[in-house]
Amino acid sequence: MKKWLLIGLIFVVFYSCKNDPKKEPLTNALPKQEQEEVEVIDTMLTNETISFFNKSGYSNFAKSRLKDFDWSRFHMIDTWKDDTVTSAKFEPDKAYFENYGRFLKYSPDSSFVIDLDSYNTTITKNKDGKLIGREEGPDTEISLIDLKNKEKKRLVFLGPGGSIEEGGWIDEDNLALIGLQDTPDESVQVHLIWKYHLPTHTFYLFQSTDTIGAQQQMNSWRKERLKGVIIQ
Repeated sequence: MKKWLLIGLIFVVFYSCKNDPKKEPLTNALPKQEQEEVEVIDTMLTNETISFFNKSGYSNFAKSRLKDFDWSRFHMIDTWKDDTVTSAKFEPDKAYFENYGRFLKYSPDSSFVIDLDSYNTTITKNKDGKLIGREEGPDTEISLIDLKNKEKKRLVFLGPGGSIEEGGWIDEDNLALIGLQDTPDESVQVHLIWKYHLPTHTFYLFQSTDTIGAQQQMNSWRKERLKGVIIQ
């Protein structure tokens, strides 16, 4: 009799759990935050990324210089985490925002800023209020500034053979940078796009299959972006 009572009890417990409407499926076992931070990896540029560069003006500029320029020729060639990225405390003075303000790229909620220019171009105002730029060298560094935590993080660093032409926010979680880089033999250049996913601290690097004559376009759009700054 005890044996049958035990079997009956097991059956009742199993049946109750199986039909409990409050029981959640195992696929939802991850905390909500972790579920939201899972990103789908795209091996080609998304429409949102292309739309950003169209709105920025870079698309028309590139097509005016390179008649066969095509976003569909970009393919992902690498991805990595930013665990070893250089970062430091950053507490800029008022002059930083006055001089670089209109060139800074604020995130949709204004908590982060992309600094495309201050590393290799010092911008100041003269007595007439005009912006004066002084080139500091051939290297390029692009930084992400966390305004709340007062931290500056290096996103991309390039030597003389590379440049970043444009950058900004695709949405609140993703930013994109586009630039040019010499091939190893320095005979031609290729277009590169760095996409950065903020919640997971992940980079995705895309490269165009097209090549460009060396030095033909490097820094051309950057000069257009900085129009209004007198470069000395």
